[in-house]
Amino acid sequence: MPANADAWLARAKAVLSGQDRGAEVQSAISLLTAVYGPQSAQLNAFTTGLAQIAKLAPNPTNSDHHQTIHAFGAITNVVAEIESGLITSLRAQVAGEIFAELVGLGKETLQADTDSAKNVSAVLIAAAFEDLMRRMGSELAGVVGRPKLEDVLIALKNAGITKGGEVGTAQSYLKFRNDSLHADWANVSRAQVESCTAFIEAMLVKHFS
Repeated sequence: MPANADAWLARAKAVLSGQDRGAEVQSAISLLTAVYGPQSAQLNAFTTGLAQIAKLAPNPTNSDHHQTIHAFGAITNVVAEIESGLITSLRAQVAGEIFAELVGLGKETLQADTDSAKNVSAVLIAAAFEDLMRRMGSELAGVVGRPKLEDVLIALKNAGITKGGEVGTAQSYLKFRNDSLHADWANVSRAQVESCTAFIEAMLVKHFS
């Protein structure tokens, strides 16, 4: 879901109520792009439908009418999926699977008891930590764009997504992330990798399962 889901939902309902006549098709495209993504199957299906209507309609007036009906159908479906929680649940599940796979690879790599394995695992886990925090920020705390990671952690705290000891723990991994992604191996220990891995797994269970 986009961070400003409530605004998109309000906009969709306004269009469905006839408050912005003539903008139904563009509103549907914007909504589908925001909710499902610019390369989504939903957006592709909608634009393909528009093209087919334009091709088959006997005149431009009929084409516009049927495209508007097509847009109403798409917007109505998105509203229903948002309000039923289907979109949020699906995206959370997919995100959880992707992060779990990355963390699993990091843990598997760490099993080799060498400095090289520790370093590779540290890069994987540090990347997973940053990506997860940013995903939580955008999905759960309304973070827009790509601010500094420390600002994302503050937003998560302020939104009540991270609480108690989670706040300090997350902030403590900022240096681990920096050291790992900048190959400052002297400051990266196996214990840090294992600790950050456990934190990521706990966040995945809490927010993406």
